[in-house]
Amino acid sequence: MRWWSTTLALLLPMMLTGCASGQEDAVRERATAFQDSVAAQDWAGACALLAPKTRTELEAAAKKPCAEALSEEQLPEPGALDRVDVFGTMAEVRYQGETLFLTRFADRWLLHAAGCTPQPPKPYDCTLHGG
Repeated sequence: MRWWSTTLALLLPMMLTGCASGQEDAVRERATAFQDSVAAQDWAGACALLAPKTRTELEAAAKKPCAEALSEEQLPEPGALDRVDVFGTMAEVRYQGETLFLTRFADRWLLHAAGCTPQPPKPYDCTLHGG
């Protein structure tokens, strides 16, 4: 029995790291897909990657469909990727000059906020965000 608890103690951190790593990869891919869509001006593709509340707030504020409203947003061009952090169902992707926030919905990650920069006293000011 003792060997089992020792083995579990050694394997558990590796298993947890593997799960986090897989989630980080999924988050990184989703953030990259959003950034690529914006860079290519594929507004429909970028809108498909937005969380429902983010999309709803964008459309309500602009009084236009998502693709048209998103094309008018002044989203910064991202610099190099700095880091990806996953906290359960929330994630933060930091680029040089911009931060994205994502939320996990069932089996996929969607953008909750984009174009975010630190603005004291608030933690971040985001060009695009949902409730």
